[in-house]
Amino acid sequence: MKIVIIGIGLIGGSIAKTLSTNNEVSVLAYDQNEQSILNALKSKSIEGRINSLHELKNNEYKNALVIVATPPSITISIFKELSFLFNSSVTITDTSSTKNTLNKLLKKFNFPDNIIFSHPVAGSHLSGETNSMNGLFKNKPVILSHHQSVNQMHLNKVVDLWKNLDSKISVLNADLHDHIFAYTSHLPHVAAYALLMTLKNLDQENLSKFSGGGLGEFLRLSSSSSLMWSDIFSMNSTNVVAAIDSLSENLEKLKVQIEDNPKELESILEELKHFKETNY
Repeated sequence: MKIVIIGIGLIGGSIAKTLSTNNEVSVLAYDQNEQSILNALKSKSIEGRINSLHELKNNEYKNALVIVATPPSITISIFKELSFLFNSSVTITDTSSTKNTLNKLLKKFNFPDNIIFSHPVAGSHLSGETNSMNGLFKNKPVILSHHQSVNQMHLNKVVDLWKNLDSKISVLNADLHDHIFAYTSHLPHVAAYALLMTLKNLDQENLSKFSGGGLGEFLRLSSSSSLMWSDIFSMNSTNVVAAIDSLSENLEKLKVQIEDNPKELESILEELKHFKETNY
């Protein structure tokens, strides 16, 4: 089976490297970054390239699997370009961490039966093909979302993909997916950026000398791709803003306890510690 990966960055490149030893698939790639393609060809994580998305019209790609592994806003554009493949024998999936905007686009096409959304919950604050790795998805969650109109054949193909990558598969509808990840993934990144803004505004030199490992580990989130995260925040804005409001309320509650009630504060912190150790 032919697998075409659109976008050979961290995620797309890691998919390619992990599948490169599978003799049952032929992995090809499309990327406007010439160096990413050359790197993937040199490492033999891909067998070849396509130079235009319209090549996917060719009969040789019948029954292929297309994986769109690009930042969310680019994913939207690519899905529009691939509309000639909707309801065809070609299976299409993605790797974006927001789904509602994609879902709204597909609604305009009456929900094609060959599209299944994927969100691999794996990655790094690093980006690009040079940081991709074999085994990135091993034992990591992947969330699938799809409309009820999806063809079972296409769904099976996407499920088999993630099984071959040793991922743990769950299924959520697009709305619930974006709501949950606004709190579990998007909000921590917002908090890291906000903390970094706070530190920057101190205008104090050599702050890193006076910080432990925990600060650096938390701020690592803010080293992620600015394009990707600005896309995620804006495309899931309703859920992200609600999550920020909830965080702000809880910061205010902690502020009140810190100012006025240290004994109650200790009790709250102990309760939160127990919650964390029980759930995470």
